[in-house]
Amino acid sequence: MRRRRRPAPALELLDATLPELRRGLTEAAARTVAYQLFEKLGYGAVAVTDTHEVLAFVGAGADHHGAGDRPIRPVYEAIARDVPLLAPLGLRTECAHPACPLGAAAVVPLRLDDRPAGAVVAYATTGSPLDETAVETLESIGRHLSSQLQLSELHTATTTALQAQMEPHFVFNALNTIASFIRTEPERARRLVLAFADHLRSRLAQPGEFVTLEEELRHVRSYLELEQARFGAQLQVTVDAAPDALQVRLPPLVVQPLVENAIKHGKTDRTLHLVVRARVRRGRLRVTVRDDGRGIARDVLDRVLEPGVGEGTGLGLANVDRRLTAHYGAGVRLRSFPFGTVVRLEVPA
Repeated sequence: MRRRRRPAPALELLDATLPELRRGLTEAAARTVAYQLFEKLGYGAVAVTDTHEVLAFVGAGADHHGAGDRPIRPVYEAIARDVPLLAPLGLRTECAHPACPLGAAAVVPLRLDDRPAGAVVAYATTGSPLDETAVETLESIGRHLSSQLQLSELHTATTTALQAQMEPHFVFNALNTIASFIRTEPERARRLVLAFADHLRSRLAQPGEFVTLEEELRHVRSYLELEQARFGAQLQVTVDAAPDALQVRLPPLVVQPLVENAIKHGKTDRTLHLVVRARVRRGRLRVTVRDDGRGIARDVLDRVLEPGVGEGTGLGLANVDRRLTAHYGAGVRLRSFPFGTVVRLEVPA
């Protein structure tokens, strides 16, 4: 019985693979891609490889083909030439199994910006041949998958850069604050040590891993505990997040830099009031960080999302804006007044 191939639901497929490909071409991402291609596009079998081995295999022939196999020879050729290939014999010249159902194979290379990442291989079977439309669809999907992989590399690079931007003055201030409490309030000093450790842990987290807003806010609170110990009553903070907002997943270190920026550049001799608010509306998570400190200078405001502008004013904001734009097409929104600044981000919920 011939397996019916539905019209290519490319957007649906790409939406299903994006969460995994954000982490790079891992085995889990490869399994998701292979399964989605097999189910939604109707190929007889699908394999996803890196440059050395098969990472996932789904469909006909899975009883004797699978992850860990050596890719077929056309994979190496497609990767080396960086062009899609159609191999009429597919696995027939390489598979010793007498009843292997796989026929021709279409190979589409996957690339990062400066190097090959692997390939997607679609196999024909008696019930699901590879026609010209099927091959063209696979080529189009391959280009989009490569773009997703490139976004994952950008996300990893920029998050790693942000993690490396540990403000030396903050470290010294935190350690001095902890030291000042050791003799007078040892229990509070212990809590501050734990908060400092949690803050460091958040900076060293795996950059490709998305986190829930609840996890992100836990790190925000650790940072705030250190800053409130330093400023005392001069820093008043409210964190207001709705329960449904806490479960939304988003890139790490996108809220904490906004809070850090608000304190660093909004604090004056008077008390600084800071509000972090998170709500889900119409399928989108909106996080707002509002302070009543000194605003951002007008001559800097238009360029504040450029790294290094205004003696570092835009450093954390620029990194967050760049990563959000890479993932979602839109970054942070910023408004500033003589007595306060509002920074907002939105991501799909």
